[in-house]
Amino acid sequence: MHLLFLHSGKSYLPFALFYLMFFFCPSCKTDPQATISMHNCNTAATTHDTIVLLVMGQSNAANYGDARYTTHCDNTFNFYAGNLYPLSDPLKGSDGDGGSVWGRLADKLIESNFAKTIIVAPCAVGGTRIEQWIPGGNLHYLLQQTIHHLDSAGVKPTHVLWHQGESNHVAYSGGLIGEQNAANYTSSFHMLVTYLRAQGITAPVYPVIATRCGGSVDALLQNAQHSLADDSLQIFSGPNTDILGSEYRYDNCHFNEAGLNKHAEMWAGILIQ
Repeated sequence: MHLLFLHSGKSYLPFALFYLMFFFCPSCKTDPQATISMHNCNTAATTHDTIVLLVMGQSNAANYGDARYTTHCDNTFNFYAGNLYPLSDPLKGSDGDGGSVWGRLADKLIESNFAKTIIVAPCAVGGTRIEQWIPGGNLHYLLQQTIHHLDSAGVKPTHVLWHQGESNHVAYSGGLIGEQNAANYTSSFHMLVTYLRAQGITAPVYPVIATRCGGSVDALLQNAQHSLADDSLQIFSGPNTDILGSEYRYDNCHFNEAGLNKHAEMWAGILIQ
């Protein structure tokens, strides 16, 4: 597999994209072991040249889907630890080994002429609470590392997509009442955004509504997640994935192929509008 290291302190992104296109696309046609078949999906001038998605959260952001996916559009990449890889599940930067929404989303964004190039930088771990990601949390270092690698490569996020909340359902709050649990989530989310801004990430942040995993939804937490949107802080509502019921999930929590496709469609509708 051909890789390109993006050297510290400099942006080699245009060359990186040329390099990867040169090596990966010909191999799709000549290497009998290659399974990637990519083509130009744009049918008109694009709204954006390059979109960089910093995707964060827990399992439904972290390769826990039932069906793996490889993008079929040109110029779709997985950024991880200073390298660009094909955008093919399971994505590097997340801990699961299954399918992901992000490659599906990338193809939809390109097919809609929203962007010519999509780079996805994952930072997600299954079963995690929001408190683990904020400063002082035991997984905060993963976010620090991801941002450091992006900065060193000169790759700046254009959108931050946050899919997390199932593990913060009031049922797992250790006995907190719903109102306090929801308030804690709101406070932690603002700490997370404050940290991102302090690191120079000015991109809009999109938190989802997500509380469903194996049981009932948490209405108070849903309301808190919905209320996070604040134009002045560049925070905008992501999809409400709680509306995706068991027919979209293989275990009443994680998405099956229909759920992954629907999830990607929901994200695309929000980002493109």
